[in-house]
Formats: sequence, structure tokens, C-alpha cells
Amino acid sequence: MAELLSAHVTRYLRNREEFERGLPPAILLFMPALGSVAPAEREDYPLRTVTNAGPATLGQDEPVVFPLLKSQGNAFGRGITVGRTGNNDVVLDDGSVSRFHAWFSRDAGEAGFLLTDAGSKNGSYVAGGRLLARKPEPLGDGMRVRFGQVEVTFYTAGGFARLLAVRLQS
Repeated sequence: MAELLSAHVTRYLRNREEFERGLPPAILLFMPALGSVAPAEREDYPLRTVTNAGPATLGQDEPVVFPLLKSQGNAFGRGITVGRTGNNDVVLDDGSVSRFHAWFSRDAGEAGFLLTDAGSKNGSYVAGGRLLARKPEPLGDGMRVRFGQVEVTFYTAGGFARLLAVRLQS
């Protein structure tokens, strides 16, 4: 279940060790752009997956954290799904995101994560490069990932904890 970043910061400040023990293996961090152009006006994404879809509503103006966890109601066996509809593990409510857009899986050889595009209309991107459909791409801490118009940052649990530690140092 997605949560505002402020909720994570509060738990981190209350008890750092307990916070770190409770983190999922990886997260996606959505940071809304200040003064960004409305998605319908952007020329680099001419395709919409829903008629009259409005701009993204993710967190409105606050950062949102999406845990990369498999939900019990999702029968897709290959990994953690990302898409616009509620039957996905990570739900991104944006018209540029396909109903079933992509999926995350664990890289058995490296104990890392892979991202695979499911053949989406508007594509999935890692570090600015578009993924080929059904071809897994390895991910690293702090990598920018984009699903259609929705851009997030991928972090492992350790990478997210380090990010908070650096950002919250006084």
C-alpha cells in the first residue's frame, strides 16, 4: 500500500532500527515535480491509454512511497506487477500507464531486482532508456524509472534508509 513519504520519515525519526527492520526489500519513490507541465500537454507522450484521462493524482503535491511487495490478490506468478488498475501490486493512477504495464522480479544470480516491460503502449524506461518488451533490465539503487509519464526512483531497503539518513542529518 502506497504511503506518503512523511509517514516514513516520522517512523524513521521515532525508531530508526525498527523502521529499517520493517522495510520491504525495495521501494519506488514518486517525487512530484514543482511547476511541471500537465501530462496532457507534454508532446513526448502522445498516447493515452484511457479516453479523457486527466493528469496524475499520485500524492497530489507530496512524495509517495510504493513498497515492492506481492499482494495476495494478484495471481501473476512472475513478479510484482505495476499498472493502472487495482489488481496490480503497485497501482499508478495515471492515464499514460497501461492496465498491466510492467513487472519487477528478483535477479537470482545477483540478489538484485529486474524490471520487465509488459508490452505497454507508452513504454517503461530505466535511466532514460526505453525497455524492450519482455526483456528484463537490472536495477540499482537510485535509478530513475519511468512508466508512461510517471517517473519514480528505485531503492533497495538499504538504499532508502541511507537516503533518509543523509537527507535528515542536521
